[in-house]
Amino acid sequence: MRKLLLVLLCLVALPLISSHIVGGEFELLHVNGSTYRLNLIIYFDRLNGAVGARDQAATVTIFRKRDNAVMQNITLPLSNSNEVSYTQPECSSGELGTDRLLYTSLISLPASQYNDSEGYYVSWQRCCRNYSIVNIFSDDPATSSG
Repeated sequence: MRKLLLVLLCLVALPLISSHIVGGEFELLHVNGSTYRLNLIIYFDRLNGAVGARDQAATVTIFRKRDNAVMQNITLPLSNSNEVSYTQPECSSGELGTDRLLYTSLISLPASQYNDSEGYYVSWQRCCRNYSIVNIFSDDPATSSG
């Protein structure tokens, strides 16, 4: 009976696969004084991505390079979403559809707090990589054994 239950559970278990983010970048734009606009731009796969994977905000962290100390966490609300226009015909087959998501906020980086000569970096993490991309090598955890 236990073996039958185990077999049934294995048959019912389905692998979870997520493929929605195809790339991204940060921008830091000086506004005035110690005020900056921090942008997180994410490229989202409209055809293979789940609509529920579009976060309404992204929490990013600023770290000090010298010792990786956390300086601050910042929540960037989703400000804009628009479709990416492909200008190269070979990139615009019906198999591609990408949205550009802009998360942005004004932030303060006072010189009294941000004065380390080695600098700082911003990081954001989110699951999961888009494994339908063919020009970047990475083992798909859903298909690789390990």
